[in-house]
Amino acid sequence: MLRKPTLALTADRTKKAQENHKSGDPADWFDSVWFRRRGIYAASFDFFVNWERETVCDEVWIKRISDTADILLQSKEELLRQIAACDGSEKSNSVYLFLKAQGLKEKYMLFEDVKETKWEDGTGRVVMFDISQYKKDALSALNAQQLQEKIGGLRKKQVSIGNAGLIYSTSALEGYLSKKPFFWPGDADTVLYNEANAALAVLEFKKHTARSRIPFEEQKLSNYLEKDILKYKSLGLLRDRLETKLFVLYYPIPPDIDTVIIEEIQGAPDQLTAVRRLELPVPLKGDEESQEAFAGRFIKEALNGQEGGQLCLNG
Repeated sequence: MLRKPTLALTADRTKKAQENHKSGDPADWFDSVWFRRRGIYAASFDFFVNWERETVCDEVWIKRISDTADILLQSKEELLRQIAACDGSEKSNSVYLFLKAQGLKEKYMLFEDVKETKWEDGTGRVVMFDISQYKKDALSALNAQQLQEKIGGLRKKQVSIGNAGLIYSTSALEGYLSKKPFFWPGDADTVLYNEANAALAVLEFKKHTARSRIPFEEQKLSNYLEKDILKYKSLGLLRDRLETKLFVLYYPIPPDIDTVIIEEIQGAPDQLTAVRRLELPVPLKGDEESQEAFAGRFIKEALNGQEGGQLCLNG
């Protein structure tokens, strides 16, 4: 059985990242019936930047965690059934068609979340399932060293995220590679697209916790841009590759904060700035009225730029 990865401490996978139990994961706000009824769909994937050319590469990875090492022994047909069981057949097909329309090769990376020692000694394996060429040579098994070689071939140049690596990661493998020259690719938290498979927006989610030094109302791009420039430059390059818009959403973990801040980001990938800012009520889990209202207002005010959006004089 496959499952979607969950964010947890790299050093202790049992300690999950904080969540707002009233509103849940912001990715679920957009991958919902309220957006689909309006002809808007959501995808999430990991992507690469060729740093020699500063362009987004032509393949994306979607990682899923297996509850057993038998994933290495499964046929293409069985793996497809497991992916459909995990993601849903309709959702899987929709994402595949969107990525294909965008000229992006879709590869599922399937593996058991074993300890870092298994990746260090080479016994851990990832099944790379190339959905874009299903009929021929679609499956391969890679150890951590082979993964680094694969990532290096796409990224071309080494870029650093610091000697300590990731504090939080979605798997022990990702945590292990974060301390290596070629770490796991960054992700697009959510990409919205329509029924014609045209991208509508790239969304980056920024979490605000009770321990955040910056007050929630003061959350903005300029607080983070300089110290995480490669991340935001990557998102700007993805935005340009998909010919769409880019938004950063600042969402709260403390339950007493009941709004989400949304900034529209424009400018060249290495000169990004917030040009528009709005606040919307946080949608609540199990509350259909608030979820539908959020979808309607986000589409109207963020995507379509009607009402509510305030000009940002400095991002």
